[in-house]
Amino acid sequence: MVQVKLDDVEVPEELLQILGRSRLAARDRAGQIRAALAVHLFLAGEVSLGKAAELTGESRSGFERLLDELGLPSVQYDGQEYQRDLKSVETLEKRHDAD
Repeated sequence: MVQVKLDDVEVPEELLQILGRSRLAARDRAGQIRAALAVHLFLAGEVSLGKAAELTGESRSGFERLLDELGLPSVQYDGQEYQRDLKSVETLEKRHDAD
């Protein structure tokens, strides 16, 4: 695999080619890499939306637009939130059935 060196980081050329064909292609190479990493870290729950935006050098709304362009969610919804909402729905259904 061919490596391309960016500063002190070696990145496979194939990865850079894929990024260059992706929806991030309008950005310069460094911007593509920053955006891809920030999106990944945000989706993995490692950083907040605001922090991910900061890492890409964009405003929060700009990062939200990027996520939208990529077809990705800008809101993280975890299992605990889902369970809480599910309980709320069940409670409302019981109230409705009782009426």
